[in-house]
Amino acid sequence: MACEIEKIIDELISNISEINEVQAIGISGGKMQFPQVGEGDIDIFIYCDTIPCIEKRQDVINKSGDWIQESKVNAFEGGHWGKGDFILVNGVETWLMYFTVDETLTDISSILDGEYPDKIDNYYYPIGRCAMLKNINVLYDKSNFLHDLKKRLSGYPEKLSEIFLRHHLNELEDTEDLQRAVTRKDVLFYHFALDIAIDHFLQALFALNKTYFPSRKRTLDFISAFNIRPEQCEERILEVISSGGFSEGISKSYELLSKMVSELKELSDS
Repeated sequence: MACEIEKIIDELISNISEINEVQAIGISGGKMQFPQVGEGDIDIFIYCDTIPCIEKRQDVINKSGDWIQESKVNAFEGGHWGKGDFILVNGVETWLMYFTVDETLTDISSILDGEYPDKIDNYYYPIGRCAMLKNINVLYDKSNFLHDLKKRLSGYPEKLSEIFLRHHLNELEDTEDLQRAVTRKDVLFYHFALDIAIDHFLQALFALNKTYFPSRKRTLDFISAFNIRPEQCEERILEVISSGGFSEGISKSYELLSKMVSELKELSDS
């Protein structure tokens, strides 16, 4: 099945690359390994001078014939994920996401300048786009757009690290909601406030280690590889979360979190 999907995707990429407007194509993820049904989806990022018209994009899908079980052109349009077409390849959801080169370069410059230190629009992390592009698997690159971008993103800017650290450590100073939830032993309220605090903690920790924050996926794997972190960081984060799951454990959870935040600040100062 995996070989069959790989063959279909290879042909799909070849067909997309024949569109005049297309400059580069890449697939997100680390190792180039296609998922089986139910394991995940395939995200194909396509960078263009201008977005190809619907007819050209439909023609690409049509050329794949019976290998595509379902499809929908313009499944979404605009926003952080470009213009997107959906196809189902041997039961695996596959997304063809079209962006312009100019808008991508503008977005990356804004992100690297520190204009978006927080998540926006329902848990979209702008900094995560840098993480994705740094590690993207380049499948087609007519003018070296993706290779040049990967080179640009190979180092984490010192200025960006400073901006993210200052912003998220400052946000961690606001503990009003956490303290109110602890006093009331209100598990759901605490869960709300804790999620925000953990997000700031993680983003500060990633910035301290000069690593683009990819999102909340596989976070513990990243932390385990960091050189700078509070001791037993992964285990303690999990304990903070588990202790905050019942009313009698909220005080302990908050105490553990506060200690980790203090250690993170000490590490950033040093």
